[in-house]
Amino acid sequence: MGIDDKKNARFLFLEKLYDTTDGNSTYIVDMWELGTELGFDREKTHNIVDYLTDEGLIEPKALGGGIAITHEGIIEIEDSQSNPDSPTRHFLPMNVIHIENMNNSVIQQGTSLSTQTINFNVDKSEDLKKLINEIENIKEQITLDRMVFDELVSEMDTLKSQIKSPKPKSIIITESLKTIRSILEGVAGNAVSPLIIEMINNIIK
Repeated sequence: MGIDDKKNARFLFLEKLYDTTDGNSTYIVDMWELGTELGFDREKTHNIVDYLTDEGLIEPKALGGGIAITHEGIIEIEDSQSNPDSPTRHFLPMNVIHIENMNNSVIQQGTSLSTQTINFNVDKSEDLKKLINEIENIKEQITLDRMVFDELVSEMDTLKSQIKSPKPKSIIITESLKTIRSILEGVAGNAVSPLIIEMINNIIK
C-alpha cells in the first residue's frame, strides 16, 4: 500500500469515527466494527488505530477495542470539511479522498473497560417513522406534567429531524428513544404506552 493510500485509509477511519460520534469525544466506538464497515482487516485497522493514537487524534478508552475521537481529531476533521481543497496537518485535501457513508457502528457514552452493541439500526427507519406517527397520534391523550410533555415534544422533534437527515446519527436517535421510553414508562393507566414502549424496544434492541 502506497503512502497516499495509507493516508486515505487513516482519514476515512477518523472521518467515520467523527460521523459516528457526531464529533463528541465522550462517545466510545468499537474500532473493530468501524474497521469492518470500511472493509479493513484487523491488521490494517490495528495499524490505523496505532497511527491515529500516536498522533493524538484518537484515544483508547476500553479494553477490547473501545476508542474515542480526541479534541485534536475533531479539529482535524472539521478543518478538512471546512476547507476541502486544502490539506490538513495529517491528510490530503478532502476532495481527493473517496468517502463512503457509515452505517451502524458500536457506541457507548461515559463508560470504560466495557463494550456494547449498536442500538438503533438505520435499516429500521421505516419502523421509526411508524413509531413517530403513533406517538404523534396519542401524545395529547397522555397525562403529563407540562415540563415532561415539553421534553417529549423536544425528543420527537429530534427524531423527526434525524429521520429527514441524509446521514442520521444512530447515537442521537437511540438517546431520544430511550428518553421517550423513560417518559412513557412513568405514565400510569394508559393502555397505549406499553405498545409504544414495545415498539421502541424492537427498534433499539
